Amino acid sequence: MNRNVWMCSLTAGLFALTINIGMFVIPTFSTEVLGVADAQVGILVAAPGVLAMLLMIPSAPLSNRFGRRRVMIASAIANTVAALLYLIATSFGQVLVAQIVFGIANAFFWPSNLTYLCEVAGPEWLQQAQATNTASQGVGLVLGPILAGGLIGWSGYRGALGLWLAIAIVNLILSILLRPLPTQTPAESLGMSIRQSMGGIPAMMKNSKLVVAMTSQFLSAAFVTSIGGAFLVLFAQDVGFTATSASLLLSLRELSGTLSRAMYPRIRRYVDNLIILSTVPIVAGVALLLGFVYPVLPVSVLVVAVAGFALGIVAPAGNTEASENATPASLAETIAVVVAMFQVGSVVFPSVTGLLISSAGRARGLVEATGLVLVLAIWPLTVALRESRQSRASQCM
Repeated sequence: MNRNVWMCSLTAGLFALTINIGMFVIPTFSTEVLGVADAQVGILVAAPGVLAMLLMIPSAPLSNRFGRRRVMIASAIANTVAALLYLIATSFGQVLVAQIVFGIANAFFWPSNLTYLCEVAGPEWLQQAQATNTASQGVGLVLGPILAGGLIGWSGYRGALGLWLAIAIVNLILSILLRPLPTQTPAESLGMSIRQSMGGIPAMMKNSKLVVAMTSQFLSAAFVTSIGGAFLVLFAQDVGFTATSASLLLSLRELSGTLSRAMYPRIRRYVDNLIILSTVPIVAGVALLLGFVYPVLPVSVLVVAVAGFALGIVAPAGNTEASENATPASLAETIAVVVAMFQVGSVVFPSVTGLLISSAGRARGLVEATGLVLVLAIWPLTVALRESRQSRASQCM
Protein backbone atom coordinates (compact mmCIF):
# COMPACT_ATOMS: atom_id res chain seq x y z
CA MET A 1 0.00 0.00 0.00
CA ASN A 2 1.23 3.50 -0.80
CA ARG A 3 1.97 6.51 1.40
CA ASN A 4 -1.36 8.18 0.68
CA VAL A 5 -3.31 5.20 2.04
CA TRP A 6 -1.43 5.57 5.33
CA MET A 7 -1.86 9.36 5.36
CA CYS A 8 -5.57 9.05 4.59
CA SER A 9 -5.91 6.47 7.37
CA LEU A 10 -4.06 8.73 9.81
CA THR A 11 -6.47 11.60 9.14
CA ALA A 12 -9.36 9.17 9.79
CA GLY A 13 -7.76 8.09 13.05
CA LEU A 14 -7.29 11.67 14.25
CA PHE A 15 -10.85 12.60 13.29
CA ALA A 16 -12.11 9.54 15.17
CA LEU A 17 -10.01 10.62 18.15
CA THR A 18 -11.90 13.92 18.31
CA ILE A 19 -15.21 12.04 17.98
CA ASN A 20 -14.55 9.94 21.07
CA ILE A 21 -13.14 12.82 23.07
CA GLY A 22 -16.52 14.42 22.44
CA MET A 23 -18.38 11.16 23.14
CA PHE A 24 -16.90 11.13 26.64
CA VAL A 25 -16.66 14.85 27.41
CA ILE A 26 -19.97 16.21 26.09
CA PRO A 27 -22.44 14.21 28.28
CA THR A 28 -20.40 14.55 31.49
CA PHE A 29 -19.48 18.22 30.88
CA SER A 30 -23.11 19.02 30.08
CA THR A 31 -24.54 17.32 33.18
CA GLU A 32 -21.84 18.10 35.75
CA VAL A 33 -20.85 21.63 34.68
CA LEU A 34 -23.87 22.98 32.80
CA GLY A 35 -26.53 21.02 34.71
CA VAL A 36 -28.56 19.86 31.69
CA ALA A 37 -31.10 17.02 31.90
CA ASP A 38 -30.80 13.60 30.21
CA ALA A 39 -33.33 14.59 27.54
CA GLN A 40 -31.09 17.57 26.66
CA VAL A 41 -28.06 15.27 26.61
CA GLY A 42 -29.93 13.20 24.03
CA ILE A 43 -30.42 16.35 21.93
CA LEU A 44 -26.73 17.25 22.18
CA VAL A 45 -25.61 13.74 21.21
CA ALA A 46 -28.07 13.66 18.29
CA ALA A 47 -27.28 17.17 16.98
CA PRO A 48 -24.13 16.32 14.93
CA GLY A 49 -25.99 13.43 13.32
CA VAL A 50 -28.76 15.75 12.12
CA LEU A 51 -26.32 17.83 10.09
CA ALA A 52 -24.39 14.77 8.96
CA MET A 53 -27.63 13.07 7.88
CA LEU A 54 -28.70 16.11 5.85
CA LEU A 55 -25.33 16.94 4.30
CA MET A 56 -23.47 13.65 3.90
CA ILE A 57 -25.16 12.56 0.68
CA PRO A 58 -24.96 16.04 -0.97
CA SER A 59 -21.28 16.11 0.05
CA ALA A 60 -20.53 13.33 -2.47
CA PRO A 61 -21.17 15.49 -5.59
CA LEU A 62 -19.11 18.26 -3.96
CA SER A 63 -16.31 15.74 -3.49
CA ASN A 64 -16.58 14.66 -7.13
CA ARG A 65 -16.50 18.24 -8.36
CA PHE A 66 -13.88 19.87 -6.12
CA GLY A 67 -11.78 16.85 -5.14
CA ARG A 68 -11.68 14.58 -2.08
CA ARG A 69 -8.69 16.39 -0.58
CA ARG A 70 -10.28 19.84 -0.75
CA VAL A 71 -13.45 18.61 0.92
CA MET A 72 -11.41 16.93 3.68
CA ILE A 73 -9.57 20.24 4.21
CA ALA A 74 -12.90 22.07 4.52
CA SER A 75 -14.06 19.43 7.01
CA ALA A 76 -10.87 19.85 9.06
CA ILE A 77 -11.42 23.62 9.17
CA ALA A 78 -15.00 23.09 10.43
CA ASN A 79 -13.70 20.65 13.08
CA THR A 80 -11.21 23.29 14.26
CA VAL A 81 -13.96 25.90 14.49
CA ALA A 82 -16.15 23.44 16.43
CA ALA A 83 -13.30 22.76 18.87
CA LEU A 84 -12.91 26.51 19.50
CA LEU A 85 -16.65 26.80 20.15
CA TYR A 86 -16.56 23.91 22.64
CA LEU A 87 -13.63 25.52 24.43
CA ILE A 88 -15.51 28.78 25.08
CA ALA A 89 -19.00 27.29 25.64
CA THR A 90 -20.75 28.15 28.93
CA SER A 91 -24.35 27.12 28.20
CA PHE A 92 -26.46 24.38 26.65
CA GLY A 93 -27.16 26.55 23.60
CA GLN A 94 -23.48 27.22 22.95
CA VAL A 95 -22.61 23.52 23.19
CA LEU A 96 -25.48 22.79 20.80
CA VAL A 97 -24.06 25.25 18.25
CA ALA A 98 -20.63 23.59 18.58
CA GLN A 99 -22.23 20.19 18.05
CA ILE A 100 -23.97 21.44 14.91
CA VAL A 101 -20.70 22.77 13.45
CA PHE A 102 -19.04 19.46 14.28
CA GLY A 103 -21.89 17.68 12.49
CA ILE A 104 -21.02 19.66 9.35
CA ALA A 105 -17.38 18.57 9.68
CA ASN A 106 -18.48 14.97 10.17
CA ALA A 107 -20.78 15.06 7.14
CA PHE A 108 -18.08 16.24 4.76
CA PHE A 109 -15.20 14.17 6.11
CA TRP A 110 -16.22 10.51 5.85
CA PRO A 111 -17.50 10.15 2.24
CA SER A 112 -14.44 12.01 0.93
CA ASN A 113 -12.00 10.14 3.16
CA LEU A 114 -13.39 6.70 2.31
CA THR A 115 -13.69 7.42 -1.42
CA TYR A 116 -10.16 8.85 -1.51
CA LEU A 117 -8.98 5.66 0.22
CA CYS A 118 -10.66 3.43 -2.39
CA GLU A 119 -9.20 5.45 -5.26
CA VAL A 120 -5.59 5.54 -4.01
CA ALA A 121 -5.61 1.88 -2.88
CA GLY A 122 -7.12 0.34 -6.02
CA PRO A 123 -9.19 -2.89 -6.15
CA GLU A 124 -6.26 -5.19 -5.34
CA TRP A 125 -5.57 -3.50 -1.97
CA LEU A 126 -9.13 -2.46 -1.09
CA GLN A 127 -9.80 -4.81 1.85
CA GLN A 128 -6.34 -4.24 3.34
CA ALA A 129 -6.75 -0.46 2.96
CA GLN A 130 -10.19 -0.61 4.61
CA ALA A 131 -8.70 -2.60 7.49
CA THR A 132 -5.84 -0.09 7.86
CA ASN A 133 -8.17 2.90 7.75
CA THR A 134 -10.71 1.52 10.19
CA ALA A 135 -8.00 0.15 12.51
CA SER A 136 -6.55 3.67 12.60
CA GLN A 137 -10.01 4.95 13.47
CA GLY A 138 -10.14 2.36 16.22
CA VAL A 139 -6.86 3.54 17.73
CA GLY A 140 -8.27 7.08 17.79
CA LEU A 141 -11.48 5.87 19.39
CA VAL A 142 -9.49 3.95 22.04
CA LEU A 143 -7.26 6.88 22.93
CA GLY A 144 -10.07 9.46 23.00
CA PRO A 145 -11.70 8.50 26.33
CA ILE A 146 -8.34 7.67 27.97
CA LEU A 147 -6.81 11.04 27.09
CA ALA A 148 -10.02 12.92 27.87
CA GLY A 149 -10.52 11.17 31.21
CA GLY A 150 -6.90 11.76 32.21
CA LEU A 151 -6.97 15.43 31.25
CA ILE A 152 -10.27 16.01 33.07
CA GLY A 153 -8.71 14.65 36.25
CA TRP A 154 -5.55 16.73 35.75
CA SER A 155 -6.72 20.04 34.32
CA GLY A 156 -10.52 19.89 34.13
CA TYR A 157 -12.82 19.80 31.12
CA ARG A 158 -11.10 22.72 29.40
CA GLY A 159 -7.92 20.64 29.18
CA ALA A 160 -9.74 17.86 27.32
CA LEU A 161 -11.40 20.37 25.00
CA GLY A 162 -8.03 22.05 24.39
CA LEU A 163 -6.66 18.68 23.28
CA TRP A 164 -9.56 18.43 20.81
CA LEU A 165 -8.52 21.77 19.31
CA ALA A 166 -4.86 20.70 19.01
CA ILE A 167 -5.78 17.44 17.26
CA ALA A 168 -8.13 19.26 14.87
CA ILE A 169 -5.28 21.58 13.86
CA VAL A 170 -2.91 18.62 13.25
CA ASN A 171 -5.61 16.92 11.17
CA LEU A 172 -5.98 20.09 9.07
CA ILE A 173 -2.23 20.11 8.37
CA LEU A 174 -2.24 16.41 7.37
CA SER A 175 -5.24 16.92 5.07
CA ILE A 176 -3.35 19.69 3.27
CA LEU A 177 -0.36 17.36 2.81
CA LEU A 178 -2.42 14.64 1.05
CA ARG A 179 -1.70 14.19 -2.66
CA PRO A 180 -4.46 15.78 -4.78
CA LEU A 181 -6.27 13.36 -7.08
CA PRO A 182 -7.38 14.37 -10.59
CA THR A 183 -10.98 15.56 -10.85
CA GLN A 184 -13.33 15.78 -13.79
CA THR A 185 -15.70 18.73 -13.90
CA PRO A 186 -19.18 17.32 -14.59
CA ALA A 187 -21.11 18.81 -17.49
CA GLU A 188 -24.19 19.38 -15.33
CA SER A 189 -24.50 22.05 -12.64
CA LEU A 190 -23.77 21.35 -8.98
CA GLY A 191 -27.46 21.52 -8.14
CA MET A 192 -28.22 18.95 -10.83
CA SER A 193 -25.42 16.70 -9.53
CA ILE A 194 -26.88 16.82 -6.03
CA ARG A 195 -30.38 16.05 -7.34
CA GLN A 196 -29.01 13.11 -9.33
CA SER A 197 -27.25 11.80 -6.21
CA MET A 198 -30.46 12.00 -4.21
CA GLY A 199 -32.37 10.45 -7.09
CA GLY A 200 -30.08 7.41 -7.05
CA ILE A 201 -31.13 6.45 -3.51
CA PRO A 202 -34.33 4.57 -4.53
CA ALA A 203 -32.25 2.28 -6.79
CA MET A 204 -29.87 1.55 -3.89
CA MET A 205 -32.85 0.69 -1.69
CA LYS A 206 -33.74 -2.08 -4.18
CA ASN A 207 -30.35 -3.72 -3.65
CA SER A 208 -30.82 -6.12 -0.71
CA LYS A 209 -27.10 -6.19 0.06
CA LEU A 210 -26.91 -2.41 0.36
CA VAL A 211 -30.08 -2.38 2.45
CA VAL A 212 -28.51 -4.80 4.96
CA ALA A 213 -25.37 -2.64 5.07
CA MET A 214 -27.46 0.49 5.66
CA THR A 215 -29.60 -1.13 8.35
CA SER A 216 -26.55 -2.48 10.14
CA GLN A 217 -25.06 1.03 10.19
CA PHE A 218 -28.37 2.48 11.44
CA LEU A 219 -28.79 -0.01 14.30
CA SER A 220 -25.12 -0.02 15.28
CA ALA A 221 -25.30 3.73 15.82
CA ALA A 222 -27.66 3.08 18.73
CA PHE A 223 -24.91 1.26 20.59
CA VAL A 224 -21.94 3.37 19.48
CA THR A 225 -23.31 6.87 20.11
CA SER A 226 -26.24 6.41 22.48
CA ILE A 227 -27.06 3.23 24.42
CA GLY A 228 -23.48 1.96 24.56
CA GLY A 229 -21.86 5.39 24.30
CA ALA A 230 -22.99 8.61 25.99
CA PHE A 231 -25.62 6.99 28.21
CA LEU A 232 -23.33 4.06 29.07
CA VAL A 233 -20.90 6.59 30.59
CA LEU A 234 -23.66 8.09 32.75
CA PHE A 235 -25.01 4.63 33.69
CA ALA A 236 -21.54 3.46 34.75
CA GLN A 237 -21.21 6.46 37.05
CA ASP A 238 -24.69 5.79 38.46
CA VAL A 239 -23.65 2.30 39.57
CA GLY A 240 -20.44 3.46 41.23
CA PHE A 241 -17.75 3.72 38.55
CA THR A 242 -15.59 6.85 38.60
CA ALA A 243 -15.36 9.09 35.53
CA THR A 244 -11.92 7.65 34.80
CA SER A 245 -13.21 4.07 35.07
CA ALA A 246 -16.13 4.91 32.77
CA SER A 247 -13.70 6.34 30.24
CA LEU A 248 -11.63 3.15 30.42
CA LEU A 249 -14.73 1.08 29.64
CA LEU A 250 -15.28 3.11 26.46
CA SER A 251 -11.60 2.70 25.60
CA LEU A 252 -11.81 -1.06 26.13
CA ARG A 253 -14.80 -1.16 23.81
CA GLU A 254 -12.84 0.63 21.11
CA LEU A 255 -9.70 -1.45 21.71
CA SER A 256 -11.74 -4.58 21.08
CA GLY A 257 -13.28 -2.89 18.03
CA THR A 258 -9.84 -2.02 16.70
CA LEU A 259 -8.87 -5.69 16.97
CA SER A 260 -11.93 -6.75 14.97
CA ARG A 261 -11.23 -4.12 12.30
CA ALA A 262 -7.66 -5.35 11.93
CA MET A 263 -8.91 -8.95 11.69
CA TYR A 264 -11.63 -8.12 9.15
CA PRO A 265 -9.84 -9.42 6.02
CA ARG A 266 -9.22 -12.76 7.77
CA ILE A 267 -12.78 -13.01 9.12
CA ARG A 268 -14.19 -12.18 5.69
CA ARG A 269 -12.51 -15.31 4.28
CA TYR A 270 -14.74 -17.54 6.40
CA VAL A 271 -17.94 -15.54 7.02
CA ASP A 272 -20.20 -13.92 4.44
CA ASN A 273 -20.06 -10.13 4.65
CA LEU A 274 -23.85 -9.77 4.95
CA ILE A 275 -23.93 -12.24 7.84
CA ILE A 276 -21.21 -10.22 9.57
CA LEU A 277 -23.20 -7.00 9.13
CA SER A 278 -26.57 -8.41 10.18
CA THR A 279 -25.37 -10.16 13.34
CA VAL A 280 -23.48 -7.17 14.76
CA PRO A 281 -26.52 -5.40 16.33
CA ILE A 282 -27.74 -8.65 17.86
CA VAL A 283 -24.38 -9.59 19.42
CA ALA A 284 -23.76 -6.06 20.70
CA GLY A 285 -27.33 -5.71 21.99
CA VAL A 286 -27.36 -8.98 23.91
CA ALA A 287 -23.99 -8.15 25.46
CA LEU A 288 -25.05 -4.67 26.57
CA LEU A 289 -28.35 -5.97 27.88
CA LEU A 290 -26.40 -8.32 30.16
CA GLY A 291 -24.28 -5.40 31.35
CA PHE A 292 -27.30 -3.28 32.25
CA VAL A 293 -28.91 -6.12 34.19
CA TYR A 294 -25.68 -7.16 36.02
CA PRO A 295 -23.61 -3.95 36.35
CA VAL A 296 -20.59 -5.40 38.18
CA LEU A 297 -16.99 -4.90 37.07
CA PRO A 298 -16.18 -8.38 35.62
CA VAL A 299 -19.46 -8.46 33.66
CA SER A 300 -18.99 -4.87 32.47
CA VAL A 301 -15.49 -5.60 31.19
CA LEU A 302 -16.70 -8.69 29.30
CA VAL A 303 -19.71 -6.84 27.93
CA VAL A 304 -17.81 -3.88 26.49
CA ALA A 305 -15.16 -6.20 25.01
CA VAL A 306 -17.78 -8.35 23.20
CA ALA A 307 -19.90 -5.37 22.11
CA GLY A 308 -16.80 -3.51 20.94
CA PHE A 309 -15.55 -6.44 18.86
CA ALA A 310 -18.93 -6.71 17.14
CA LEU A 311 -19.39 -2.98 16.56
CA GLY A 312 -15.83 -2.46 15.34
CA ILE A 313 -16.24 -4.63 12.29
CA VAL A 314 -19.24 -2.68 10.97
CA ALA A 315 -17.03 0.04 9.46
CA PRO A 316 -14.83 -2.11 7.17
CA ALA A 317 -17.68 -4.52 6.36
CA GLY A 318 -20.10 -1.71 5.50
CA ASN A 319 -17.54 0.24 3.47
CA THR A 320 -16.53 -2.89 1.57
CA GLU A 321 -20.15 -3.83 0.82
CA ALA A 322 -20.81 -0.30 -0.47
CA SER A 323 -17.73 -0.25 -2.71
CA GLU A 324 -18.42 -3.74 -4.10
CA ASN A 325 -22.00 -2.81 -5.02
CA ALA A 326 -21.20 0.54 -6.64
CA THR A 327 -20.09 1.54 -10.10
CA PRO A 328 -16.97 3.73 -10.36
CA ALA A 329 -19.19 6.69 -11.24
CA SER A 330 -21.41 6.20 -8.17
CA LEU A 331 -18.73 5.16 -5.66
CA ALA A 332 -18.77 8.35 -3.56
CA GLU A 333 -22.58 8.52 -3.55
CA THR A 334 -23.00 4.85 -2.53
CA ILE A 335 -20.49 5.13 0.31
CA ALA A 336 -22.16 8.37 1.42
CA VAL A 337 -25.62 6.77 1.56
CA VAL A 338 -24.39 3.76 3.56
CA VAL A 339 -22.40 5.88 6.01
CA ALA A 340 -25.26 8.40 6.28
CA MET A 341 -27.46 5.67 7.76
CA PHE A 342 -25.14 5.61 10.76
CA GLN A 343 -25.83 9.32 11.14
CA VAL A 344 -29.58 8.70 10.91
CA GLY A 345 -29.21 6.25 13.79
CA SER A 346 -27.12 8.82 15.66
CA VAL A 347 -30.06 11.22 15.39
CA VAL A 348 -32.89 8.80 16.16
CA PHE A 349 -31.54 6.71 19.03
CA PRO A 350 -30.08 9.32 21.42
CA SER A 351 -33.40 11.18 21.41
CA VAL A 352 -35.45 7.99 21.82
CA THR A 353 -33.14 6.68 24.55
CA GLY A 354 -33.24 10.03 26.36
CA LEU A 355 -37.05 9.97 26.36
CA LEU A 356 -37.18 6.36 27.60
CA ILE A 357 -34.74 7.22 30.39
CA SER A 358 -36.74 10.31 31.33
CA SER A 359 -39.88 8.20 31.81
CA ALA A 360 -38.39 5.00 33.26
CA GLY A 361 -35.04 5.92 34.80
CA ARG A 362 -31.58 5.21 33.40
CA ALA A 363 -31.31 1.48 34.08
CA ARG A 364 -34.79 0.49 32.87
CA GLY A 365 -34.74 3.00 30.01
CA LEU A 366 -31.48 1.54 28.67
CA VAL A 367 -32.88 -2.00 28.89
CA GLU A 368 -36.00 -0.94 26.97
CA ALA A 369 -33.96 0.89 24.32
CA THR A 370 -31.69 -2.14 23.85
CA GLY A 371 -34.69 -4.45 23.53
CA LEU A 372 -36.13 -2.17 20.83
CA VAL A 373 -32.93 -2.37 18.77
CA LEU A 374 -32.80 -6.16 19.12
CA VAL A 375 -36.34 -6.47 17.78
CA LEU A 376 -35.48 -4.23 14.82
CA ALA A 377 -32.34 -6.30 14.11
CA ILE A 378 -34.35 -9.45 13.29
CA TRP A 379 -35.35 -8.21 9.82
CA PRO A 380 -31.85 -7.52 8.34
CA LEU A 381 -30.67 -10.88 9.68
CA THR A 382 -33.47 -12.62 7.78
CA VAL A 383 -32.59 -10.75 4.59
CA ALA A 384 -28.90 -11.62 4.97
CA LEU A 385 -29.63 -15.31 5.55
CA ARG A 386 -31.84 -15.40 2.45
CA GLU A 387 -29.17 -13.69 0.33
CA SER A 388 -26.52 -16.06 1.67
CA ARG A 389 -28.62 -19.11 0.78
CA GLN A 390 -29.25 -17.79 -2.72
CA SER A 391 -25.55 -17.07 -3.19
CA ARG A 392 -24.56 -20.61 -2.15
CA ALA A 393 -27.26 -22.09 -4.40
CA SER A 394 -26.03 -20.14 -7.43
CA GLN A 395 -22.42 -21.24 -6.78
CA CYS A 396 -23.50 -24.89 -6.68
CA MET A 397 -25.27 -24.69 -10.06
